[in-house]
Amino acid sequence: MRKRLFSLFGIALIGAAVFTQTAYAQEQAGGHGKASRVTAGLGLALSSAEDIKLKNGGLFDAKFDVGGGFGFNVFVDYLLPVGVPVSLGAEFGVHGASFETKGTTLEDTITAIPLLLRAAYHFAPAPKVDLYIVGKLGYVFAAWKGDARDMMEDDFEAKVDDVGGVGFGFDLGAVYSFNERFGLFAELGFDRYALETKIKNSDYDISMTLEAPFTRFLIFGVNAKF
Repeated sequence: MRKRLFSLFGIALIGAAVFTQTAYAQEQAGGHGKASRVTAGLGLALSSAEDIKLKNGGLFDAKFDVGGGFGFNVFVDYLLPVGVPVSLGAEFGVHGASFETKGTTLEDTITAIPLLLRAAYHFAPAPKVDLYIVGKLGYVFAAWKGDARDMMEDDFEAKVDDVGGVGFGFDLGAVYSFNERFGLFAELGFDRYALETKIKNSDYDISMTLEAPFTRFLIFGVNAKF
């Protein structure tokens, strides 16, 4: 299903880029090619956290039944006034997933908060359609709450480090503008939030790692130009 979505999105991206390149060239010729622009977007994000694991020094891997991922992202991009269609920006989001320890009744949640820098190349930032490729890199803060964590801290008196990790991504994006100010956007690709935390207790010789990688593959919502 994901391969089909990527293929269809890629075909649409190429076709729309060819169609709108003429409009962009005309805008450049009219002296507007070096105009700066700020774009802000708010969107619903579809994500997955299927590979949550609790590792104990290679001795065993505890796996979990994971619920569906969800969240939202907010971004702000600045189209540089340099005659080249490149923008720089930042992105913030909140994503959550619930999971159960297999063979038990323990239920927990992971909430990820990515803070990422963005850099995008715009194929054809025409008045109606803006097509771009965007790369992202930053850090992801997270919170782990629930029965399994309480058991580690209360029953085993273990110390659980803060949850976090590197976030990065690569997406194909498109914006359709209704007018000079508002429009809709979508980004399809691969954003990875490599979350991890250490669990230690020297008295019980406990040393474990909780790995909770999030993958965000689609975001869509509304945007505004300023």
